[in-house]
Amino acid sequence: MPNIATPPAHASVAFLRVPGFDARPVVEQAAAKQALEGRAREALASLPDADRAMLDAEDGVALILFGDPARALETLEALAARGEPLQAGLNYGPLALTAKGGDGRVFGDGLAAAAAAARFATPERTLVTDEFRRALAATDPVRAASLAPAGDFTDTRVRLHSLYAVDRARRRTQRRRLLLQAVAGVAAILFLGVSARVVHHVFFPAAPATLVLAIKPRGEVWVDGALRGRTPPLTEVELPPGRHAIVVRFPGAPAFEAQLQLKAGERRTIAHSFAGARPEPKGGFWRDLRRRFGGS
Repeated sequence: MPNIATPPAHASVAFLRVPGFDARPVVEQAAAKQALEGRAREALASLPDADRAMLDAEDGVALILFGDPARALETLEALAARGEPLQAGLNYGPLALTAKGGDGRVFGDGLAAAAAAARFATPERTLVTDEFRRALAATDPVRAASLAPAGDFTDTRVRLHSLYAVDRARRRTQRRRLLLQAVAGVAAILFLGVSARVVHHVFFPAAPATLVLAIKPRGEVWVDGALRGRTPPLTEVELPPGRHAIVVRFPGAPAFEAQLQLKAGERRTIAHSFAGARPEPKGGFWRDLRRRFGGS
């Protein structure tokens, strides 16, 4: 078993095989693989970069699709409905990387079970695993109910797979409607190459930035229009990288305002003194708190 460099992450995996690949001449193999990769890029174009990746396989390609399983099924149905025939299997399961960085290889049951389903599939019948059917049922039970049992299959490692068939005829009308909505609402994104770096990005999200508060004597801290607390006791606020609007308010004084561009992992201190401001009435904070809860 490969050394695991990342904690497993669950995703939908669509494995696409070129039928009769081993029996074809090398020139036809190369042309079939190139055509399949082109079709896969078109099918993935409407998905955000962070939600998908394409991996090379000996006799086809594997698509890793994060997020809603229903969207993964729609993508696979759209891909299988046009172009040359292919064998397609769909699974939902764990994936991990052997190493951090661009040299890492993706492995796990999520990929292995999808490959097994594709081997038992035919150009006329796309197969999905029971794990994918259960993941789909959690978000779209109506669509999951449309998957018909296809039987139990044993792979070369003597592992039993309960598989279900996609009924394309029943889904064709709804698929066209959903695709039209996707085209109208989502800008087309070109998939630039076969890479696992998107998977690496999901496993290693950017570290939050830390905003250190040095406010005297005190103040209410607002970030991007939302109240984050009162300093003191609040001394630090974790924020995602990017631009943020900071406002600190103290009764009787003009508000302190700042626009900050924060980087991942950065610690930024904001210091301000409300010198000369009218002091708060004694017990003002606790009195306001009691009033919020119906006290006097």
